[in-house]
Amino acid sequence: MLLIFAIDTFSPLDMAIAVMYVIVVLVSAGIWARRGVLLATASCLVLTVLSYALTHTEVFSAAASGRLLVGLLAIVVTCVLVLRGQAATDELLAREDALRRSEAFLAGTQRISKTGSFSFKSPGGGMYWSDEAARIYGYPLDVEPTMERILAHTAPEDRHTVQAAIDQSLRCEDEIDLRHRLLMPDGELKYVHVLSRPRHTKDGECEYLGALTDVTAAVLAEQALHRSQVQLAHATRVTMLGELAASIAHEVNQPLAAISTNGEACLRWLNRPQPELDEARATVTSILEASARARDVIKRIRALARRSDPTYAELDLNAVVEESVDMVRRELNNHHVALMLGLTPDLPPANGDRVQLQQVLINLLMNAIQAMAVCRPGQAVLTLQTQRDAAGALQVSVSDSGPGIPSSAVPRLFEAFYSTKEDGMGMGLPICRSIIENHGGRIWVKQPAPDSPVAGATILFTLPAHEPD
Repeated sequence: MLLIFAIDTFSPLDMAIAVMYVIVVLVSAGIWARRGVLLATASCLVLTVLSYALTHTEVFSAAASGRLLVGLLAIVVTCVLVLRGQAATDELLAREDALRRSEAFLAGTQRISKTGSFSFKSPGGGMYWSDEAARIYGYPLDVEPTMERILAHTAPEDRHTVQAAIDQSLRCEDEIDLRHRLLMPDGELKYVHVLSRPRHTKDGECEYLGALTDVTAAVLAEQALHRSQVQLAHATRVTMLGELAASIAHEVNQPLAAISTNGEACLRWLNRPQPELDEARATVTSILEASARARDVIKRIRALARRSDPTYAELDLNAVVEESVDMVRRELNNHHVALMLGLTPDLPPANGDRVQLQQVLINLLMNAIQAMAVCRPGQAVLTLQTQRDAAGALQVSVSDSGPGIPSSAVPRLFEAFYSTKEDGMGMGLPICRSIIENHGGRIWVKQPAPDSPVAGATILFTLPAHEPD
């Protein structure tokens, strides 16, 4: 800068030497920030004016004045352009830094949430996936993604489903929402959820943008919860069978007593001087019928006591209700409870597990019987009805004439470990709710109107009707 000043002031050159200060401003932009550039520009302007003052104090020269203005203008314009360039560069660097941070945050978020992203162009087949997607599929990060590689790590049982989704994407048809399993080379089984949506680029190409989530932990937790629910339901059934021991013994003893009586009668008919074969044949038939009845009782008891996963099939709901009533018939008699059974004929079948639905019904019936223990003789009435509700679902209602349920207890009635009984564990109704909800239905309590002369409570549940195709 001093060299330019010396040349401009003391050399005989008759030209705009001050324009060379532009170089100084440009160089300063690469060394200093905004403040340094402004300081260098101000210095160049001062030196330019000072040089002009020292060389043209006595004689005015229009040419020299023109050169001064050109030099000053060049310095100022250069300064403005340099500052704008610096600002644009800083903004670009800030954007790049923000982009790198966003990419780092996205990569970290995908790693934590086990969610990868991908894109797929149709029909060309060009594909991209994020690092986390590559990790989920079990490939190195530098491996190029292809549909063949995806199918290679797909569980064999799910490949036809994944192939159907691929074919759909090649036709660019609708969104993709797919759950399937991956079988890793080391034998590990993963559960993944794929969501993808098509969009059309400016060039008219169809591109699917999607997300891939590893839901293995959630699926395993759900399976563990299901196993726990099955075990808990089994434990409550066994407990319930203990409470029904007297009724079960009575149910079994009745056909056994009939077998014994008919057997003795058959011997008498055969031991006569002239055996009565027709009578003996009739008693043998009665023996077979009684033994079949005993076998059915034992079969139902074994089904309730066995621990197994639910088996869903078409069921006659009325038949399930009648079988459940048979299991508590002795309890009804012992507690002097009158049963009003109203079964709507010709109901469509339900799709459910017979044992679990029997568990629900027996639990509700036993609760109703116990609630009416305080009733006077002749006032204990249990009403059990089946029908179709307004929405077409199958509905079962169990009503008692007991003292009813306190209003404060109704909201918590289906909570685990909450019971209105002093010795209750509070697991019966929560398990009933879990069973009914797993069947696609719902269960609730209906209280009588405040001004109703009838006390008691009603518990209802619904099940979807299984309509034939």
